[in-house]
Amino acid sequence: MQQPVPNRLDASVVMTRYEEPNAVLGEALTGLAAQLDAVFEVVLIEQNPVLGETLEAESFSTEACHIRVVNYPAKGLSDARNRGCAEAGSDLILFLDADAIPDRHWVFQLVAALGAAPDIAIAGGRILPRWLGPPPFLAYSDIVRDQYSILDLGDGTKPVQRVVGTNFGMVRTRAARLAEGGWFDCRLGRRKGLLFGGEEVDLCNRTASQGGRIIYCGDAVVEHQILPERLSNTWIYKRLFYGGYNRVILGGAPNPSKPLSWRDIILLPLILPPYLLGAAWGYLKR
Repeated sequence: MQQPVPNRLDASVVMTRYEEPNAVLGEALTGLAAQLDAVFEVVLIEQNPVLGETLEAESFSTEACHIRVVNYPAKGLSDARNRGCAEAGSDLILFLDADAIPDRHWVFQLVAALGAAPDIAIAGGRILPRWLGPPPFLAYSDIVRDQYSILDLGDGTKPVQRVVGTNFGMVRTRAARLAEGGWFDCRLGRRKGLLFGGEEVDLCNRTASQGGRIIYCGDAVVEHQILPERLSNTWIYKRLFYGGYNRVILGGAPNPSKPLSWRDIILLPLILPPYLLGAAWGYLKR
């Protein structure tokens, strides 16, 4: 039975799905349904409604977690997120990837982090991997783990320059809005067949330039399901290529989540070439 929308919302959770399997999405929805100490809605943007027909996402709703599906053939991830923001009923909007499983206190912790001070605009959480196959050798490098949207800066709260799109939240009225009305630049972000990214980095850069603070909250934890098709060197090299491209388009120097480790330095000869090729392509496209 479909649960009614709660009268009071602590937050709106925006999720987008393009081609994540139903079993993977179901893990994320199960995690949301088990949240503690929070009343919230989930706006699930189905970019591929055919997939959505085989999973009744609304059936995961509870009294404290109301799930609503919006079928929207978005042009890409940024477009889908902008639609989710427009649909959200709360000023606190949390973003969770369709393949991420939240800890039971995830909503509560991100809401608390965003409400800790009036100038905090964006908060990102800890992202741990759940490998759905043997991790590739290159994943010993933190640079490569960044490509898998893995982020672990420890416990507690600290200022950061950027967040990772798998697990973050914003106060809608404090985050920097684009001239065309959305928050995410549709020239950035994943699209069909293209591993573009950088949309949340761009949002952080614009927000910081307007005085908004960006923080990391280590207590807001999710597990990112790493699908078997992403465990090949081919996928890693493709992701590094687009990482180089995105860095040129966004401008500035490379900004890994952690200082280079000895493992990064040893593996750099294997990691750097596809990144540099992507950067070269970005310079040609500018």
